[in-house]
Amino acid sequence: MVSPLEIVQPGTPRTRKKRSPQFPIAGTIKPFGLYPLWATPVLPGETVNMAETKYRLISMPVRHPLVGAWFETWLVYVSLTDLDTQFAQMFISEDVSPTSYQASADQPRYFTKQGQIQYIKLAMDAITRTYFRDEDEPNPLSRTIDGVHMAKRQSMDWAQNLMFKPTAMDATLLPSALPASGSYTPLEIMRLAGMSEITYEKYLMQYGVVQKEAMKEARIPEILRYTRDWTVPTNSIEPTTGRPSSAFAWSNTIKAEKPKRFDEPGFLIMIGCMRPKMFDNTLRGSMVGELWGFGDFFPVYNLEDPAAGLKVIDAAHKVLNINTAAQPTGTDPLVYDHRDLLTHGESFVNDWAGPYPLPTITTRSLADGAALADLRGQYPSSANINSIFVESEQGSPSDARMRLFYEGIAEVEITGHVVDTTR
Repeated sequence: MVSPLEIVQPGTPRTRKKRSPQFPIAGTIKPFGLYPLWATPVLPGETVNMAETKYRLISMPVRHPLVGAWFETWLVYVSLTDLDTQFAQMFISEDVSPTSYQASADQPRYFTKQGQIQYIKLAMDAITRTYFRDEDEPNPLSRTIDGVHMAKRQSMDWAQNLMFKPTAMDATLLPSALPASGSYTPLEIMRLAGMSEITYEKYLMQYGVVQKEAMKEARIPEILRYTRDWTVPTNSIEPTTGRPSSAFAWSNTIKAEKPKRFDEPGFLIMIGCMRPKMFDNTLRGSMVGELWGFGDFFPVYNLEDPAAGLKVIDAAHKVLNINTAAQPTGTDPLVYDHRDLLTHGESFVNDWAGPYPLPTITTRSLADGAALADLRGQYPSSANINSIFVESEQGSPSDARMRLFYEGIAEVEITGHVVDTTR
């Protein structure tokens, strides 16, 4: 008797299978750089059950033996449509090609060679715009270091919302115009009108994925796991000179065990960033001494008034170690939100001329047309970053000796449709 044949349609597997890709990782990083450590593609309908990254990170010798640093990691899911909605057209038309997204040159920090599709670079662009830039920040991708996007300094303080006083100060209390939340692109309007028979949503339905309305409107990368590990320099011996020195060192295992189901094809990306504690040398006094009266202690009657916290810093202000009179107009004062002093705090340094130089940020600018990020001193300069390392004291410092080095391995467990058929 002939056994009955069962025909299973391609793309509709009967059971989900597990796959566990592994990724040996190694490289170098500069402080404040946002570096992808590894990336892996994921398919619609798949579920990541576990993602584990083991690493060790060490620095070249640093100048200050006490000032610590954070090493932060983010595990992020980035769908193809987070990169560009046009990527969805690849799945429904043979006439659409991603060749316009080819890298024009090698991108070693993004593991991409010239001519390849720069998916990782595009993913990092989307992540940076979403989580590492302010909404009103111009040219959000222009702040870079070592070929990658740059993070802001870690510590926040009362000056984080510092700004020039506008001509009509009341105008600053009004939010800027926001796009309508229900607006659609012309392509989406065509689809809603039934003018397109083949859609990206129908492609996803082949995997049992039905897109939610909220997902269609808000396409942003999703952080699945965040860690922040603090350490201080440890005593070590400089191998090339045999002299005592200090260096940062981390050794950790990061594990994400909360399952996440993917509704679209895309990528899992692990990002790492080392952010040392840095002091702002333009802030040489405490704002505690600027509590001049009853209103500065927020009486109950103005707690709900958003304008009550706005305070003016004029040219005679003692807390700023910078010439506030050198502003473009020479008369317009600065404005800050007094509430930030209570909610974010400030730095306290009683001796700037100690035996070891404190790592400082010197980028605060009052120049005409200065961006808000520069007025607030949010980004350190390359010189500020390099000054952390002992090598910066040399006459001709080597960039290779003003870095950190990492090595490790990552493993991801995913339940989906792909199985190894060649083993």
